Amino acid sequence: MGRAAVALGAILIVGGGAALGYALTRKPAPAPGLAPEAASAMASAIAKLEGDLRDAHARAAVRAQTIAVNQYVKTAIDAGDVETAKDMVVRGELKFDPQGGEVIELGVIDGKPLVLVRQPDTAPISGLTTPGSYADLDGDRAVIREVAAVKGKSKTGFVTVTQPQDLKPTFDQLAAAGIAGTFELAGKQRAIGSAPANAQLDARPLAEPGAKLVVAMPAKAASGGGMPLPIVGAGAGAATLGLILVIAGMMTRKRATAAPSPIQLQPTVESLPPDTTRFTGPHGVAAGTPSPVASGGAAIPPHDLAPGAMIGRWEVIRRLGSGGMADVYLAHSKGEAGFEKLVAIKVMHPHLARNERAVEHFLDEARLAARIHHPNVVAIQDLGKIGTDYVIVMEFVEGVDLERLLISARNGNRLVPVEVGLAILCKVCDGLTAAHQATATDGTPLGIIHRDVKSANVLVSRQGIVKVVDFGIAKAANQTHKTVAGETKGTPSMMAPEQRVGEAVDVRADVYSVAAVGYEILTGHGVNLDLAALAHLGVENWPHLPLPSSLRPNLPTELDEILLTAMAFDRERRPADCAAFETQLEAVIKKHGLTASDKDIARWVDSELRQLVPAFEGVSSGISKPVTP
Repeated sequence: MGRAAVALGAILIVGGGAALGYALTRKPAPAPGLAPEAASAMASAIAKLEGDLRDAHARAAVRAQTIAVNQYVKTAIDAGDVETAKDMVVRGELKFDPQGGEVIELGVIDGKPLVLVRQPDTAPISGLTTPGSYADLDGDRAVIREVAAVKGKSKTGFVTVTQPQDLKPTFDQLAAAGIAGTFELAGKQRAIGSAPANAQLDARPLAEPGAKLVVAMPAKAASGGGMPLPIVGAGAGAATLGLILVIAGMMTRKRATAAPSPIQLQPTVESLPPDTTRFTGPHGVAAGTPSPVASGGAAIPPHDLAPGAMIGRWEVIRRLGSGGMADVYLAHSKGEAGFEKLVAIKVMHPHLARNERAVEHFLDEARLAARIHHPNVVAIQDLGKIGTDYVIVMEFVEGVDLERLLISARNGNRLVPVEVGLAILCKVCDGLTAAHQATATDGTPLGIIHRDVKSANVLVSRQGIVKVVDFGIAKAANQTHKTVAGETKGTPSMMAPEQRVGEAVDVRADVYSVAAVGYEILTGHGVNLDLAALAHLGVENWPHLPLPSSLRPNLPTELDEILLTAMAFDRERRPADCAAFETQLEAVIKKHGLTASDKDIARWVDSELRQLVPAFEGVSSGISKPVTP
C-alpha cells in the first residue's frame, strides 16, 4: 500500500510540475508590431521617400536659382509688363524649355504680384511668390515647388519652379512588404495597401515638413497570450495531491518497519538570511537569482528614450536626432567631485540589430572612425552592446551642421564671408586627409574613403571648430562589411559620377564632394550633381554649373578653375587627394589675404544661429543632422 501511494504520488508531482512549468514559462503573445522583414522594408522605404523628396527639392532649387540670376530675367522684371515678357519669349530670351511635367513661372512684385511668364502656359498658376520650399500631394506624385527671389535694378520679382516627383514605386514597395496605412503630405492622403480590422495606427513623421507615414500595426491577438490559469490550477492541485500521497506512503512504510514507538514528524523550515523575503518571479526563478544566460548587461529601455533613461552608465538628457540606422541622444556621465561629461550616443534601431549585414555596417562605422585621431573629425569614445542594443558613444559637438547654416543664409539672401568659407573648406580637407591616411595598430594603411561628404555631415561648433562626422558608409580596404558589387551608397546630388554608377572609388571621390560643398558655401547656391538627373546633358561641360565668380562677383576668379576641376567628370583631372586640393585653396587665401581664425568662424556661426527660427536656436548636435529629428 505504502509503495503504491509513493509511486502514484511521484507520478502526480512530475505531471503537475510539468504543467506548472509550461504555464509559468509560456511566452506571452507578441505585442502589436511589424515582423522584422516588414520593419526593415519600411525603414528602407522611409529612407527612400525622404531621399526622393530631398533630391526633388534640390533639383527644383537649383533650377530656380539658375533662372533667377539670368540677366534677361532681371530685364523682364525691371520692365514689369506682360507684353514685354511675351516678346522676350518669342525672341527666345525667356524660353525655359520645361521638361517632364515641370512648370516655370516668372513674375514681378510691384504692389501686388503679377505673373509675366508661365511655361507651359496651359499649366495652372501656383500662386506662390514668397521665396522658400513647398510640397503638395497629387495622387502618387509629390508636387515640389521652389520659389527664388529675382532682384532687378529697380524692381523685385520671383521665379517659381514646380516639379513632380513620382512616389508610386515606394508605395508599391511598402504594399509588397505587407505594410498598410497612409502617406500624408500637406493635409492630403494616399492610401497604401489594405489596413486590417482593429489595426493600431502608428504615425512616423518624415523630414519633409507636413509629411508622415501612418502605418496600420497588426492588432494584438485576442487570446493565446499570458498565463493559462486553468493549467496552473490543475498542475498545482496535482502536485499537491502527489506530495500528500508520497508523504502518506512513506509514513505507512515507516510504521511497518520502524520500532513500535511512533515518530512525530516536524515541519521543515528553509533557512533564510535575515531580513530576506522569498519571492517567485514570473518564470519561477527566485528574484535576485543570477540568470543562467549571460545577457551582456541590462537592456536599454524601449525606444524612444525619455530624459533620465539610462544607456549603460550614461543618463539621457534629450533626443538629438534619428536616421535610417540609429537614434542619437545627448547624454552625460557623472563622476566624483561633480565631474560631468557630455556625449552623443548613437543607438541602433532594434529591428536592424537582427540583421547581420546592418550590424556589420554599424560596427564598421565606429571601428573606422575610432582609428581617426584629428581635431577636425568627431571622435569615437566607445563602442559596445548593452543588452540587445548596439551603441556608439561619440564626442558631443555644441553647434549645428553646416547644411542648416547654409540654408539659413540662403533663405535670408546672406552670403558666407569668403574667408570664413575657405577656412571651413580647409578644415574639412584636414579632417578627410587624416581619415585617408589613418592606419591600423600595426601601421597598415586602412584606405578609408568617407563617400558621403556633404554639408549635413560637417559640424560647426559655437567656438568655430569644424568637424567631419558620419562615417556610416565609409569604405576601407579591410573592413568587415563589404559593399555589394554595383551597390550605390551616399547622397546622389553630391556624389562623384564613378560612385553614382557603382564603380570602385578612391579618395578623389571625396575631393569631388568637398568641392561641391565648397561651391555651395562660396556661391550661396545649392547644387544637384546627380548623374542620373543630369545624364541628358552629357559629359561635356560637366558639372554643368555656372562659374562661381559669375554668381558672386567679388569671388577670386582662381576659384572657378579650382572648384570646377575638382568636380571634373574624369577623376584623373581632379587633385590627387584632399591635401592637394587644400594646397590650391591655401594659395588663393595667401594671395588675396583671406585668412580667417576660429573666432571669425564662430562669429559667423553665432550670427546665423541668431537668424534661425526659435525651434532651431541653440541647437547642439553630436550627429550629422539633428532631427527635425
